[in-house]
Amino acid sequence: MLRWVIPDGLLGFSGSVARAPHLLQALLDDGTLAGIEAVPGAVLTLLGEGHSWQADGAAVRSALVDALGVPGSWEPAAGAVGVGPDEALEAAAREIAAGPVGAIATAHGGSFNVRTVADGVVEVALEGACRDCPAAVITMHARFEHLLRRRCPWLAGVREAPRSAS
Repeated sequence: MLRWVIPDGLLGFSGSVARAPHLLQALLDDGTLAGIEAVPGAVLTLLGEGHSWQADGAAVRSALVDALGVPGSWEPAAGAVGVGPDEALEAAAREIAAGPVGAIATAHGGSFNVRTVADGVVEVALEGACRDCPAAVITMHARFEHLLRRRCPWLAGVREAPRSAS
């Protein structure tokens, strides 16, 4: 299986692909690909039995690039779920918070957690050592928001989640 990174929210669904645009569908039909799965920010391609990435990788890449040019032509399989802008934004925000930004927070004894996403606004909770740290707010905007906006240009903003009463 190979994971191909694509723009967040491009396909509008997450799950198995029932029908793909022409060239990619041909690779499914002839057995080069055993399956295609759309996930937030990526397409997963599974090679068919007897095929190799060395022999078939270039054809898969070319067909995928062609297919991504017509995102409305992809048909989700039964059981796939629709992914709107807020769902795509949340998936990207959680990935960034768990990755590079979360590593910074953890290294300083804190945590950076996505709480909610609504109407393009991401609320994050700064916890532990990050809770009262002025640098954490800078990290939230300078790092997290910057990385998130690069992946999801429709981001309306990032703000700190209201603190619960202790």
